[in-house]
Amino acid sequence: MNRGVFYTLRKHWKKSTFAALATGYGIYYMNNKHRANIVRRRLCAEAAEYGRQATASTAKQRRVVVFFNPKAGSGRTRKALKDDAVPIFNLAGIDVVYIELDYVGQAKTLVNYLDETTDTIVIAGGSGTIMEVVTGLLTKYNEESKSCPLPIGIIPLGDENSLFEKLLPDRCKNMPKARIIGEAALAIVKKDSKMIDVMKISPQKTGKTIYALSNIKWGIFRDIASDYDRYWLAGPLKKRLAYITPVLFNWPPKYSAEIAYNACNKVLTNSDQNLATSVNKSSAQSANLNLSPKEECNTAETLDTFEVDIDANRIKNLAVSIWPEVMDKADFISAGWRQMQQTHSEQTSRAQLGFLRFKFTVSELKTLTPSRLFLSPSRNDMWYTIDGEDYEAYPIFIKLLPHHIQLYYPR
Repeated sequence: MNRGVFYTLRKHWKKSTFAALATGYGIYYMNNKHRANIVRRRLCAEAAEYGRQATASTAKQRRVVVFFNPKAGSGRTRKALKDDAVPIFNLAGIDVVYIELDYVGQAKTLVNYLDETTDTIVIAGGSGTIMEVVTGLLTKYNEESKSCPLPIGIIPLGDENSLFEKLLPDRCKNMPKARIIGEAALAIVKKDSKMIDVMKISPQKTGKTIYALSNIKWGIFRDIASDYDRYWLAGPLKKRLAYITPVLFNWPPKYSAEIAYNACNKVLTNSDQNLATSVNKSSAQSANLNLSPKEECNTAETLDTFEVDIDANRIKNLAVSIWPEVMDKADFISAGWRQMQQTHSEQTSRAQLGFLRFKFTVSELKTLTPSRLFLSPSRNDMWYTIDGEDYEAYPIFIKLLPHHIQLYYPR
């Protein structure tokens, strides 16, 4: 009998191989689904326990408004929200209003029409949806006030969730999606929060002010990362090939910009001295930047660099990392491959420390910690990546608003 089985498998090896692969995938799929159901059951039990807590008869029911972007991610966001987040809100006894977004910019407008009974804004989408809601929220309220009056929560449904990856890198990297979404919803229920910094980004001349929570990137590494799909023929090696191509056909890359910042290691308040630039005083005046009485606190320069990364760190200042002007080809490829494999927080921490596993030294990787910054790229055909979204690289004025928004997220 055993001889018959082996004979059949050897004679029909194609069908046998297909059956084995299909069976393996089925076991893998059902195992993941079972584990996700276990996680959902546990989180729902915690939410139900919270909902059974006694409250005063005169207490106001908590009201949450959810801005849901159905186009975020791979298109399965509706099912993920319904399976992993909605039951937790319902069991916790929260009054939830769901607003489905139809087009870009809608959330920014709808934020202005929220009634006074709203206690929390929840953003169910990717980085673009988060930035859109935050920009509308801070535009509605006085951004110069101490903090935004409405806390926000995030349900990470999109492919790009730079803020969530920054706050919880290990969780986003190693946990299943059902647990990430469920714990994010439970954190909103339990009001587990933290005050986070906001970057106000204003154009020099014309355009609208936007607000970012994560980071700003400009340079060759940013351009390559946004152009991965161009090398789709390389399959799984397309990202690695993307860093080799500039070395072969367009070396060295030319990235130049004017930058001005307050060099003093202190935080400027909203009412005191403004940032000054000595690169071009007329440019500074058009950007509404007045010269400071303390000129030693202001620095301006024209720099050639491979990349400029701007992030908000924990010392109430911006963390600005300026890559060196000259790099070896091998170092450039190695740097790109390592950035491709690292999470946002790993890249940021390495940049802040000025330590990378390449040949250039700490002194060659310039790090700054200003509270305000003016950045003007030399060419108009360049792009920024702000919180995972692409914007034209026009001259911008960046101001840090420390501890400005209360964010609910799992500890």
